Formats: sequence, C-alpha cells, structure tokens
Amino acid sequence: MRWSLLLPALLTAMAAAASVAVIMDTMDTVDTIDVMGEPSTALGTAHPQYPTLLQGDPGATGHERMLPAVWACGVLMLAFAAALMAWGLRRNERSGWPAWALAACFVLQAGLFSVAMLAYVRFMGDPSPPLWWALPLPTAWLVYVFWPAQLVFVVLFVVTFDRWFWTPLDEATFRRIVSARHGDRNGTA
Repeated sequence: MRWSLLLPALLTAMAAAASVAVIMDTMDTVDTIDVMGEPSTALGTAHPQYPTLLQGDPGATGHERMLPAVWACGVLMLAFAAALMAWGLRRNERSGWPAWALAACFVLQAGLFSVAMLAYVRFMGDPSPPLWWALPLPTAWLVYVFWPAQLVFVVLFVVTFDRWFWTPLDEATFRRIVSARHGDRNGTA
C-alpha cells in the first residue's frame, strides 16, 4: 500500500468534509451576518420567561443539511487514526491478523459514531428528548459508549506493541545502528 498517498488523501478528504460542513452551516446565516461577521443569533436570544437567560435555536434548522459532511469528517478521522496505526505495523503484518484487527476496530468505532449521529438526527426535532443516565441520548452515546470504546485501539496497541510494531529484533537492530554511528558512549551496545 502507498502510505505516502493514502495518509495525505485522508487528510485532504477530512479537510474537504470539514469545509463542506462549515459552508453548509454558514449558508443559513449569510443574510443575517452583521459587521463583525457573526450571525445575529450567535450568542443566543432572550428567553421569553427569564430575560437574563439566553437560549439557542432548536438546531434542526441549521444543522440537518450539514450532518452528512460532519459524519463523513468524523469517519475519515477514525480512518486516519486506523491508517496511522496500520502504517506502524511491521511490513509482514500489514496483510495478516493485525491488519484485520485494526480494520475491525475501525469498523466498530465508525459504527458507534454513526449510531451517535443517528441519535442526534432523531434528537434534533424532539421537544422532550429521552435521557439516558441523566444525559440526552446522543450525548450519552458519545460519553458512555463511543469514548470508552476508543480504549480498544489503545489496548490493541499496548498489548501487541512488542509483536506487531517494535519487536526485540527491531530494538537490537536499532541499538546496533546507534552504536555504529555514535560509538559506544555508555559501555553498552
């Protein structure tokens, strides 16, 4: 695989998806931008019952068009993280079990992120959203499920580091190269 092409392509795709999301978000407020460049409702509007409290808009009006781009950007970020880990794999491991394990972690993460995004889509139009352990459902998916699931990548990396990424043979080779270049400064090779 051409990592020199894949990683910049993923970064470019993430930037494009993020740019599309920002453009879609600003399209709704272009006609209400003031001299400073902020939409007139950027800081909220007065609450009808409590004048000192500012409230935001329901979200559905300005967000539903940009959600596909936001979802694509999130999935591309996860793909970039998986690709960076795959890039660190030893060459002979990139097509075997380690590659499949990384791919499975990516699919798990992308699936959980997608579920959280779908929960947010349903949440936007609901005047009384369901709560899950005291948080709105989309936030709960992120806090209680998606974020802890990130540990799968971490555990996979930590547990397999000395077999898939940096073996004792790699360490010995590295020490030999450093010794040859800089001499034996500490008396150890």
